[in-house]
Amino acid sequence: MIIVLFRTIILYGVVLISMRIMGKGELGDLQPFDLVVSLMLADLAIMPMEDLDAPLSYGITSITTIMFLQCLISYITLKSSNARKIICGRPSIIIDHGKFNTKEMNKLRVNVNDVLGQMRLKGYYNVEDIDYLIMETNGEMSIIGPTEAPGVKCKRIPISVILDSKVMYKNLEKFKIEEKKLNEELKKNKLKLDEIIYGFIDEDDKFVFYKR
Repeated sequence: MIIVLFRTIILYGVVLISMRIMGKGELGDLQPFDLVVSLMLADLAIMPMEDLDAPLSYGITSITTIMFLQCLISYITLKSSNARKIICGRPSIIIDHGKFNTKEMNKLRVNVNDVLGQMRLKGYYNVEDIDYLIMETNGEMSIIGPTEAPGVKCKRIPISVILDSKVMYKNLEKFKIEEKKLNEELKKNKLKLDEIIYGFIDEDDKFVFYKR
């Protein structure tokens, strides 16, 4: 029992020191590579605690090696933009002034619902209210909008009627929207269903469509 306690304290101290040496950014940014390193450190610390026959030095050596490699890679990405692109990736523009970048969305496996959810979390309800929506390298979505503060009160959240070229029949039924009216609006705008990535009815009951 005392041996387990002793080994746990030592390994906890080694992991804590390693994370401090690697920097606060490792926990704050959570780049994909950083997340893998954090999981590896946790596994390497657990193994000597579970297996008392394993030398404690094995765990300490493994943890310090990972720490050294992470610091080395962090230094390389700091000095080389090419290395940073390879290891951390690059930010991707998902929305550019009202236009969805479907190529990047497919590449990142992001759907329209994900984008709309991030917009609502940041106080935006309409695509036209923002200039850019960017997927950062750590997986977060950031929004660049007008200088005015977001979150202007709206009378009603937009009602989705088309997502990824598919009619949202449940919303049509729930909000008593005639499919005939939707088809008329598409025809009026000279649009086909497979051309639309997102369509909705705004707070003024106006149909708004975004092409692929």
